[in-house]
Amino acid sequence: MPGLSINTNITALLARRQMGIAGTRMTKALERLSSGLRINRAEDDAAGLTIAENLRSQVVGLDRAISNAQDGVSLIQTAEGALSEDTSILQRIRELAVQAANGTLTSIDRLAIQNEVSQLVDEIDRIAETTEFNSIKLLNGNVGALVSTSNPDAVNGIVVGNVGSGGSFSITVSAQDLGKLQVQASEVFVTIDSEGNVSDASAATQLQSISRFQDFGVFGSGVDSVTVKLGSDISTTVVDVTIFRTDTLQEVSQRISLAINDTTTSKDLGLGGVTAAGDTLVGVATNVGTENATELFIVTPEPGRQITFGGDASALSAFGFSEIQEAKSPIFSLTVTDIGANGGPTTQKSLKVSGNRATGLINGVDLAFRTNLDISIGGSTVIAGFSVVKPLSVSGSSAFVLQIAPRPLTFHIGSGASQTLSTQINTMSSKALQVDKINLTDQNLANRAIRVVDNALNTVSAQRSTLGAVANRLESTTSNLGVASQNLQASESQIRDLDYSQEIIEFVTAQILNTSATSFLRQANDLSNNVLILLK
Repeated sequence: MPGLSINTNITALLARRQMGIAGTRMTKALERLSSGLRINRAEDDAAGLTIAENLRSQVVGLDRAISNAQDGVSLIQTAEGALSEDTSILQRIRELAVQAANGTLTSIDRLAIQNEVSQLVDEIDRIAETTEFNSIKLLNGNVGALVSTSNPDAVNGIVVGNVGSGGSFSITVSAQDLGKLQVQASEVFVTIDSEGNVSDASAATQLQSISRFQDFGVFGSGVDSVTVKLGSDISTTVVDVTIFRTDTLQEVSQRISLAINDTTTSKDLGLGGVTAAGDTLVGVATNVGTENATELFIVTPEPGRQITFGGDASALSAFGFSEIQEAKSPIFSLTVTDIGANGGPTTQKSLKVSGNRATGLINGVDLAFRTNLDISIGGSTVIAGFSVVKPLSVSGSSAFVLQIAPRPLTFHIGSGASQTLSTQINTMSSKALQVDKINLTDQNLANRAIRVVDNALNTVSAQRSTLGAVANRLESTTSNLGVASQNLQASESQIRDLDYSQEIIEFVTAQILNTSATSFLRQANDLSNNVLILLK
């Protein structure tokens, strides 16, 4: 039996210590009950806190990824909506091409159709340049690939599909065949005097004196001038040429020639550049092959190009602008070498190309170049009986470096690093769709334009399909991320959240123990009073 002492009350100290323990338990229980969390600080559950924070990071990341995916769907819907309008425009252009290919239309009718087509082509370019989401342009190639070349005036790359990892490519272009020029030969020009004598017209003969212009009534009563319109397959440009009754054949030939190519102005068809003189493209041929054969000939300064005619119907009939000999495009040899293979073996592809566009040499990129590349225009020879300009020589091969830098749209659709989805939206300008040079002022060109528009429609439809597939994938991603976020939150809740039923039991127990300890501390303090009994 322990003795009685007053300096150290062991019993009271014991009761006080137990009261402190119970008080601490009750304080923690109160903190958990008021916060609703089982873990309020690291000491509550050090390992559990680490796991819970990791789970919370994933949940927050997944919720943000869901918003990212939804924003991605909105962006894609913006682009797809613009492409839907492109489809409608192309369908209208195709309808007009089919209409222009019908033989019941006059040149004036086709010119009116061409005017509408030109406006529609401009609208395609406007849509490509202005369609954007959050200031990000979507259809002008900014989210496809950046194509640059050491000689942009000679070879250009047009992105038509996914370019993969891109790269640097050395391109060598050389002409293999010179092609064939287009020759536009008129009808025979003669004059008939009052006595019925027939004589050849000459370069100095005025139009009002030529019998064909009288027969077709080109210059009727009070009509001193008519307008002929020239177009080409290189652009949608249409140039007006005014022809007066007092013009000579030579003056008409010079005026039309300058309308085809005049290096001093932009109001021409722009064929030939600086390598062809404007006054050599149109001329008067006298006594060609047979008697009474004075004719007007028109040639294109570039092989493979065509010139079409519209405007005053009576003038077109009088000039006989209907007998077109088909042009033949030159043939080029292209060799593409991958020079950006990161130290690995270089790959090389070669292709012969007719015209000015090559596909299949670089993944996702069409190579476009002018057909007069490496061809010298000059001199003269005889084509179909007419002395005309034609290509005479082929210069050496030219080499260029083309760089392709992918710039895809990348959506971050996960809570961790590199959990992304990428897609590319190709350039959707009229040039990329190859409809920028559509010309419906001629029946044959209108017929060819139908195939061009069909290809453009296929390109737009393929891009829309790609975007639709990505949108569906993003919507599936959103659903999947939602399920994952829900399950991770449930897991975090198991660790971090408080079980109220269990914690209330803990709180009541601590509360009872604290009350009990307080009561017994009082009794322990009363034990010291027993010493006073002994002192009495």
